[in-house]
Amino acid sequence: MITPELLHRLRLAQRRSAQEQQLLSGRDWILVAGVVQILSGLHPLFVLVNQRVLGASPRPGIAPEVELAADVVLAAAFVLLWRWARYAPFRAAMTAIVTFLLVHGALGLLEPRSLLAGAILKSVVLVGLVHAARTGYLRHRPL
Repeated sequence: MITPELLHRLRLAQRRSAQEQQLLSGRDWILVAGVVQILSGLHPLFVLVNQRVLGASPRPGIAPEVELAADVVLAAAFVLLWRWARYAPFRAAMTAIVTFLLVHGALGLLEPRSLLAGAILKSVVLVGLVHAARTGYLRHRPL
């Protein structure tokens, strides 16, 4: 006969399993943010090659070297934070959010038009990072 105690333990195990799945999706969002930053670095790389190799005139705004460096450093930071999220998911996700906002805020101060460039993609990444922080927080909350 199945006792109520056994049913309660099974329900708790199922809840923990669901939280672990959410945690994995939160870690995955940090990795997705890193991949998006690498893909975002393709445009400044194209502009830089266009200016250096083909001799195109420089465009106004942020130098493509600065944009490319910011994208590569941010992508590397996200990969490191993704690995750290295995051990401290909430802290890694919060660090990812703060880093994302600081880098894009600094680029926005240098060139305000850069905030609108890829705004939809940036907002999706930001929502994903908030989801990662939420799942990391829920993991350490008592059942």
